[in-house]
Amino acid sequence: MARPIPQRAPDRHEQAHGFRIWHMQGAAKMDAPHTHPDIEFNFLFNGGFSYLHGGAVVPVEPGRFTVLWGGVPHQTLPPGIVGEGIWCTLPLGWFLQWRLPRALPDRLLRGEIVAGAPDLADRPLLERWLADARSGEPARLRVLQLEMEARFHRLALGTAEDRRGERRPAGEAGAGQIARVTRFIAQHYREPLDVRAIADHAKLHPKYLMRVFRKQSGASIWEYLLRLRVSHAQRLLITTDLKVLDVAMESGFSSVAPFYAAFARHSAGLRPLEYRHRHRPATEAAPPPLFP
Repeated sequence: MARPIPQRAPDRHEQAHGFRIWHMQGAAKMDAPHTHPDIEFNFLFNGGFSYLHGGAVVPVEPGRFTVLWGGVPHQTLPPGIVGEGIWCTLPLGWFLQWRLPRALPDRLLRGEIVAGAPDLADRPLLERWLADARSGEPARLRVLQLEMEARFHRLALGTAEDRRGERRPAGEAGAGQIARVTRFIAQHYREPLDVRAIADHAKLHPKYLMRVFRKQSGASIWEYLLRLRVSHAQRLLITTDLKVLDVAMESGFSSVAPFYAAFARHSAGLRPLEYRHRHRPATEAAPPPLFP
């Protein structure tokens, strides 16, 4: 049974993991929902497990390159991760710099988990990435980055048509309700929204919705909404030349002041232009470094 979620649990989990790639073997589990601002991918050699991800259950199957955005509260369901595989986290800024076809970033930042079709080339490729990362050699790390970017572009090719990674409601009534709520928020987070409007759509009392949402997702509705808006703003800052005010408006904020506050909270204290300068390449021809 998952332990109770502390009132400020979402804040405690905001720290970025940065670039990490590791081999996982045996059993592992997450006892409570958590978040992190990185993109994460999982690749199981064997076994399987399921995420409770934003209030919906998503099974992870072996042999499929499976990607999620950690900004959505997620945890593993009992018995946890069973099997062997390779895990990786990478900064959201890297992912956005790759300028992938929009369908893939849109689905991930809306809170979907995206799984590629089985590909026999994936396991040896990922094992090579792991060896390259462990080597610490700059040339091998550069190749790792290029191959990783190419693999994500290949995943993006089938993203618009392949919906097999879609979420399904969790078994209990509360989780099923929250799955519908998270889908509604993902579709409308750039519009004026408050808890009452979301509760009215779900035909639930606002206090009941807030209590069940935190229990199932590990975050308040407002924090969940802000993560989606800030992630949209981060993408615009890296991939466009829009002014900060326009970025705020396009991301669902009604004015600049709440945008700056939310952005700093979910971007390691950076202001929007600092984030743009830190994460966007100086020129289109200069790819971002694998390690600062």
